[in-house]
Amino acid sequence: MDLRTEIAVGARFKLSDLGTIRCPELAGKAGIVVATSSRTTGITILFDGAKRPTVLHRDYISPSL
Repeated sequence: MDLRTEIAVGARFKLSDLGTIRCPELAGKAGIVVATSSRTTGITILFDGAKRPTVLHRDYISPSL
């Protein structure tokens, strides 16, 4: 799955199944995408209620409908 076309800045997201397995402390959290990069696999995200953004691998998040 190519998230660059599915996830854009400002898009809502939730953790994917892989993200929940790899980062269990973040399970059930959601937020918005604040930056993407075409050169790295990281996506900068801001979880709901967080003050600072976090960078996660593209495969760890999925679009929230």
